[in-house]
Amino acid sequence: MSPSIKHLIVASLVGGTPVFAAPSLDLFVDDLKRPTYMTAPSGSSDYLYILEKEGYIRVFDRKSGKLLDTPLLDIKDRVRSKSNEQGLLGMAFSPTFSKDRRFYLYYTDSKGHTQVSRFSYPDNGKLEVDPASEEKLVHAEQPYGNHNGGWIDFGPDGMLYIGTGDGGAANDPKNNSQDLSNLLGKMLRIDVSTDKAYQVPSDNPFVNQKDAAPEIFAYGLRNPWRCSWSGDLMFIGDVGQNKWEEINVTSLNQLKGANFGWRLREGYHETPKKGVGGDKPENNVEPVHEYVHGGGPDEGLSVTGGYVYRGSISELKGLYFFADYTIGNVWTFEYKEGKAQNLKSWTKDFEVDGKKITQISSFAEDPQGELYIISDKGSIYQIVDK
Repeated sequence: MSPSIKHLIVASLVGGTPVFAAPSLDLFVDDLKRPTYMTAPSGSSDYLYILEKEGYIRVFDRKSGKLLDTPLLDIKDRVRSKSNEQGLLGMAFSPTFSKDRRFYLYYTDSKGHTQVSRFSYPDNGKLEVDPASEEKLVHAEQPYGNHNGGWIDFGPDGMLYIGTGDGGAANDPKNNSQDLSNLLGKMLRIDVSTDKAYQVPSDNPFVNQKDAAPEIFAYGLRNPWRCSWSGDLMFIGDVGQNKWEEINVTSLNQLKGANFGWRLREGYHETPKKGVGGDKPENNVEPVHEYVHGGGPDEGLSVTGGYVYRGSISELKGLYFFADYTIGNVWTFEYKEGKAQNLKSWTKDFEVDGKKITQISSFAEDPQGELYIISDKGSIYQIVDK
């Protein structure tokens, strides 16, 4: 039944002034072990692929509505997941997956370092990937056990984008995010469409800059926890330090060479620690939204970025969803004229059995544009109309 028909039914039942159904959450799948992400190849897909932190890719069969017992891939032996922010964190299917059968994973390796690799999905009808098919692409050494980033996806230009954390500890003690000689605290951009493991696109902004890593496309990020594309706009949820969480939005053109400010800036503000904070740097791109640390309805402690909704619920179309991992608050805003407008809380609407969903590790989007909320506690919920 379409959302518009549902709304008419509700209005007719109550009579008088129309009363519209509100979106809510339905349990989609549970009994997972610390899920971190869910995705599928573009276009119609019979399966959704769920990452579990320890190193498994689980398969949800959309036709049967069941989670399959056997993982698609088991790389637990090469994934370190002891720290809360480590593990199997991100996945992206090739834009030409139907032809090349390739997908990409972002994980913390057995030594605690960042690894982005390519795997090959056999075209034999079996839901099983050989761990030996791994081709290691990008590697970045992590000095500490947190701020591991974890997002990868293909942009509208066909390039693979990789969001890395600053390497951990507090206040980015090695100033990695502002250091163009390493890959930490960055948005990387590589071309994986060639016969080589990858190539650096010739139009990356620091290709010809001495001592700069050519893979870097933007910098000044602390821990980009979940990013997404909507057309040529990139939305970034960047986790804050002691006071501010932020959402950044940039066009593809603006993203090139952008400096998001960390460790000099946290949200719109100078980072308070002496010798760390400072004025806005060159090429600084400020957030479009920030929220302060706390436990209130407009507050939180650790942002989880989401998606612009493009599914079947008409009243949600064009709204950007994001949440707070710790507190469980969920919000939307409209991005218009370069600004975040019409902020709305969905926390109460999205309660399940009278309680907030907490430990929101990610949002997920299926090929039809429907959105899901993933809880680190082991469940995935779908945003639906009541």
